[in-house]
Amino acid sequence: MKKILVAEDEQTLREGIATAFRERGWEVVEAADGQAAMARLEEAVFDVLVTDYQMPERNGLEVLKRCKMINDGTVGVVMTAYGTVESAVDAMKAGAYDYVLKPFDLEEMEIKVERALEHRRLLARIEAYDRSAIVPRFENIVGDSPQMKEVFRTIEKVSRSNATVLILGETGVGKELVAEALHRNSSRSERPFVKMNCAALHESLLESELFGHERGAFTGADRQRIGRFELANDGTLFLDEIGNMTASTQAKVLRILQEREFERLGGNRTVKVDVRLVAATNKNLEDAISRGEFREDLYYRLNVVNIHVPPLRERKEDIVPLATHFTDHYAKELKKEVRGLDPGAVRALKRHTWPGNIRELENTIERAVLMAEGRYIIEDDFSLGGAGKGAGDNVASLNLRLPPTGIDLEELERQAILEALRISNWVQKDAAKFLGISSRVMNYKVAKYEIKNPRWSKNKLVS
Repeated sequence: MKKILVAEDEQTLREGIATAFRERGWEVVEAADGQAAMARLEEAVFDVLVTDYQMPERNGLEVLKRCKMINDGTVGVVMTAYGTVESAVDAMKAGAYDYVLKPFDLEEMEIKVERALEHRRLLARIEAYDRSAIVPRFENIVGDSPQMKEVFRTIEKVSRSNATVLILGETGVGKELVAEALHRNSSRSERPFVKMNCAALHESLLESELFGHERGAFTGADRQRIGRFELANDGTLFLDEIGNMTASTQAKVLRILQEREFERLGGNRTVKVDVRLVAATNKNLEDAISRGEFREDLYYRLNVVNIHVPPLRERKEDIVPLATHFTDHYAKELKKEVRGLDPGAVRALKRHTWPGNIRELENTIERAVLMAEGRYIIEDDFSLGGAGKGAGDNVASLNLRLPPTGIDLEELERQAILEALRISNWVQKDAAKFLGISSRVMNYKVAKYEIKNPRWSKNKLVS
């Protein structure tokens, strides 16, 4: 179903146009002024924008320009009662495809919108044809190891298809970057790439985020909300931590994969979507299936193609290139005259086992660039928890020696939690996994020791 936004302050005309379009089988969203139109453009992706030239709050040209900034693929048709050569030129400069003078017959408007839709289809085909000859792009994914070359080859093979992809790998290996590369190299690259972390929200909030809701669907739902599946229509939706979904949400996602349709929470109108789904998890879903925690039929729907992103300890050839990449990035960001790493720093990086993977390496380099006093990072600029030891080492290898005066065990525990949080880039669930404790225990310890970090929004995680 083609989606059209009609922005017109004259109610009778707006409703007449909307009714005619709906009778053609098009989905229509209405806006009574320019400000409302801009809000609708932020909520969903439209195939065509039909806008009045003169409107309260914002005029049609402002709306059209904003539309082109958000999604250049939307085709604009401008209506006006004040037809002049200047106004027509202004509309075309703002990105309008066509221009119609009031008063007009609804049939005339339908023909113009039909032409606009055909124009959009032709542009999409041309873009898809041009992209077929483009060398695959892997921006921000750094790696020259055999394992990463295999990842690149798989991305290149499957990106141009519509196959669902399941990305597997430990926390911090860069699964989101792989998903972005799949989208950038696909025929959908000019359409939305929408992301959602399934572990970040409670079940009720997650379903609202994914599927949207109607006004009045629950307490506090004072307006309609467009969900991530709808926002990603014609594009790609990336669902991270998909192993954390509840059975109810899993069933709804399975239906979308099978039937390409769903209903918003609190609504009964079926919404059809064309979305390519890319999912990721650091869990063993086959084990979750055996425990009854994950649907087997959904697993097979997701696992059409799987890409395993190896941990950093299994591709040590990539450590130095990644460290160099992050050094250049943070030297520019922090405005430091740091040009690279000295040999001692390189040896220290290679010794470390990187339990936090690329996320830990990036955090380590950011700190080192900040601490560096010379033009090159030295080993003393790092904080790697001793002689390159990681979580994979046996606890006995720590070789703890207690002072004769004894120690404060609680302070030792507090320091261990702080170090795990630092390694995990202050992501509590990752730090909990690093220490071998549950997220609930980690939350309790963080609250107990009053640990706070500016990156936590108002420290909600420890309140």
